[in-house]
Order: sequence, then structure tokens, then C-alpha cells
Amino acid sequence: MIVERFVEWAQDAPAEMRADAVAALARSYLHGDLEHHVRADVEQALVYALDDRSLAVRAALADVFAGSPDAPHAILLSLANDAPDVATPVLERSPLLSDVELVDLVAQGGGRVQAAIARRRPLSAPLCAAIAEVGEPEACVALIANPDARLMRSSAARIATRHGANGAVRDALFARDDLGAELRLILMRAVASALQGFVSGCGWLAPDRARRAADDACDRGALAIAAGETDRRAFVAQLAARGEFSPSLALRALLGGDVMLFEAALSALSGQSPARVSGFVRDFSGRGFEAVYRDSGLPLSALPVFRAALSATREFGPTSGANAELSRRIVERALAGCPPYDRTIEPLRAMLRRFAAEAARSEARRLFDAPMPSAAAA
Repeated sequence: MIVERFVEWAQDAPAEMRADAVAALARSYLHGDLEHHVRADVEQALVYALDDRSLAVRAALADVFAGSPDAPHAILLSLANDAPDVATPVLERSPLLSDVELVDLVAQGGGRVQAAIARRRPLSAPLCAAIAEVGEPEACVALIANPDARLMRSSAARIATRHGANGAVRDALFARDDLGAELRLILMRAVASALQGFVSGCGWLAPDRARRAADDACDRGALAIAAGETDRRAFVAQLAARGEFSPSLALRALLGGDVMLFEAALSALSGQSPARVSGFVRDFSGRGFEAVYRDSGLPLSALPVFRAALSATREFGPTSGANAELSRRIVERALAGCPPYDRTIEPLRAMLRRFAAEAARSEARRLFDAPMPSAAAA
């Protein structure tokens, strides 16, 4: 009887009145002391309201049922699959939706739907992983900002890989206290890739030069990140596993006087113990060093350059590696160590010349940026 009267009345009633009526029916379903057959009739009327042509009517129903554990599951699921204006409160608050249903909604929904799910408290690790895998940027930002989300490091890394070039996502990740070296590297490379595409697309740099500039910037950034790591061997192993540790990075570390990172790289890449590698590096002119160098996979043609750089660091002293800047004297010594008549190392020689120019510019900046002595002190 209730259903028939409601349907007949709803045919001509304004949307605002229909919304009020549906909300009243939903509240009576949840809180009214209704007989069983009356409660069933009310539920049927509410099911009918799911097809109302007005979003306001369906939104009114969603607002009442969203946080209730006693709402009919079938109605909640229909509301969750409705337009975002209707679905959002249900997706954010309903305790009746299972993780399986929510994962399916993440896969099918757009950014607003995904963001609503990302704001749920608590949010399970599987749901976080689903949003990290397919979520749009706004959903990932909501997920990162959710203090009750079980966001695993692997899921955060996936977000950084997919959306690291997005400023809002990047800012949200940097605001976290648990941002590790891996995420910093991923974000750095995402920004470098975006900038590379931008400058080459604008015609400011040729694609090859833009890529080389991005690679050099990433190497400098990786060294700066490595300087703050307590386990540098693990850091290098992580880079190598991702295919992001290059001979140029090992050489740049050494040309900056960072012998400790170079030793960590040899240990991680060769599989030799850090203590054993350190002994070989101290005797860098011997066969033991050559053997561990070969095992590391670094190019054999560059061995004289690495030896020359190690000789220079012994003479001029190593650095902490914290500033990730090249030492002009070490670069010049390494450049002098290139075999003079070997054409196979021309690319290496060209790279060292670039490094020499970079080191000279850094030295000039340090010199001219230093505060000038006052007249009184003079």
C-alpha cells in the first residue's frame, strides 16, 4: 500500500518534496518501530526511488543510508554505483561495502569515485594497492593524505612511478614523514623526464642534449640522496635492481671525492664484502682491484680513468659526498689518465670534458658567491 501511494504521489511531486519524502522514509526504515510487512513496503518504496530522475532525490537517500550498518545492502550497492554526487557519501562512509566491491568500484570509477574511496577510514592495504595501481591523481592525493590508510611502501612507489610528474601528488608524498630514498629517486626521475620532454618539445634543446642533461641531473640527485643513506651498499643495490645504476654514476661519485660510495658500488655490484672491496681500493693499482672492478661490470676501458681518479682522491683527500659536486682537480687528473691513442674511449673522454666544464663552473660559483671581506677586516 505504501509503495502504491508513494509511486502515485511521486509522479507529479516536485523534486525537492520527493527528496524530503525519500529521506523521511529512509529514516523511518532505520529508526522507526515498524512492523515487518510495513518495513518491507518502505524498503520497496526506497528501491523504487533509486530510479528517480532527480539526483537530489537519490542523494537524499544516500545521505541517510551512507553511514548506517542497518541499511539494505542492495540499496547501498546501487547508490555506490550511481553518479558521483550520489555515490560519494556512501563510498566514503558505508561500513557495508566489502573490499572486493570497493576494488571493483575503484577499477570502474573515475577520479571522484576513487577519491571518495581513498578517504575511507580505515583503508585496507589491498584497497590502497588498487588505488595506487589505477587511481587518478586526485584519488592518489586523497590516499596519501589519509592518516588511516595502510599505504605500503610498494604502493607509494607505484603512485610515484605513475604520477610523480604531477605537482599535487609530488607535494603530498613529500609531506609524508616516511618518504624513503626509493621514492625520492622515483620522484626525481619523474620530474627530470617531464622537464626533458618539455624543453625538447619547446625546441630549447635537441632531444639528445635534453636527455643527457636530464641524466646528469639525475646522477647528481642520486648522489645527493645517497649522501644521507646509512647503508650505501643497499642503496646501490636498489638502484641496480631498478636498472638505474650506471658507470657514469660510479665515476661521478669518485670524481667528487666520494670514495665510500664508490666502494659501496663495487661491493654491491660485484657481490664482494665491503671490507674486502675496501682493501682492494686502497691498493687500486693491484690485480685484486682489477678483479673486483671486472666483477662489478664496470667498463674495462675506463679502468685507467678510475685508477687515476683514486690516485687523485688519495692526493687531494676524499669528501663526504654531501654536496654531490665534482672536484675540478680530480676530474682533470682522471682526464689525463685516459689512454691518448685509444679511440674506443672517446665517449668517455667527451663525458670527462663535460664534467671538467661542470666542475669549473661550480668552482667559479663558489668563488664569486663567497662573501667579500669587509674594508675594516682588510
